[in-house]
Amino acid sequence: MRCFEFTLTDDSHRTVIRSYHSKHSPGRLPYREHHHTECELSIFLSGRGTYAVHDTLLPFFPGSVFLFGSNEAHCITEITEQLDLLNVHFEPKLLWEHPENIGLLQLFNARSKHFCNRFEDTDHYLRHTILALEKELSEKDACHGLQARLILYSALIHMIRHYDCVDAAKATGSPSSVTASIGASMQYMEEHLDTPLTLKEIADVACMSPSYFSTVFKKLNGVSPWEYITIKRVEKAIVMLKSTDLTKLAIAEQCGFSSSSNFYKAFTHVTGKKPGDFIPD
Repeated sequence: MRCFEFTLTDDSHRTVIRSYHSKHSPGRLPYREHHHTECELSIFLSGRGTYAVHDTLLPFFPGSVFLFGSNEAHCITEITEQLDLLNVHFEPKLLWEHPENIGLLQLFNARSKHFCNRFEDTDHYLRHTILALEKELSEKDACHGLQARLILYSALIHMIRHYDCVDAAKATGSPSSVTASIGASMQYMEEHLDTPLTLKEIADVACMSPSYFSTVFKKLNGVSPWEYITIKRVEKAIVMLKSTDLTKLAIAEQCGFSSSSNFYKAFTHVTGKKPGDFIPD
């Protein structure tokens, strides 16, 4: 169950940070593979249980903090005590759209052998910081957008400085001209989700060759261009399923899927559910 959802949007009205609570009763949950373009920072305010991360089972406790990159497999599979989980999803572009921030990507593309998705449940700084971020998103005081970004950055910097989770030898930067081009291509994709996009068409927007564009795009965002497009198309379809009376076929067409079979296949891959699961009763 989700509640208390708050968002921050950019100048193009796209959500770049979103916080929400997940509350669940004790029990076992089926493993549900799902995918999203956002990175995820979360803290268990209460509850105990088990997280399945890749092929590893990680127990969680009140205060446990988890960090996941975009498209990184994770799922709660068991809850032994009533939980309240505060999730913060944020777009990777917040970490690379300005050159001075790009070092934060090390948490996702330059991890050391000691990296663990779970951080200490006794780390009071991280707890305070994540709660402060939710407060900024909910209260929306003056300059809240800037302050929310700064709070998020401080949490990630704390992880880099206080945990042995980054291998500096693996870290590589990208010139600002490249990141600006990738940003332009992402905006183009989102504005043309309903059209039959091609990789060359998108790479041309970024003034890159298709192969180089794909490499840089995945390095910065953690997903390939096609994975990004598919996830965004499914997210658009979910909004339409919840808010319109259009048929599933009509929604599939308006979201850029070439057939109903491709629509259902993509939907199951991204959400682990069927389209009908999102239609209100």
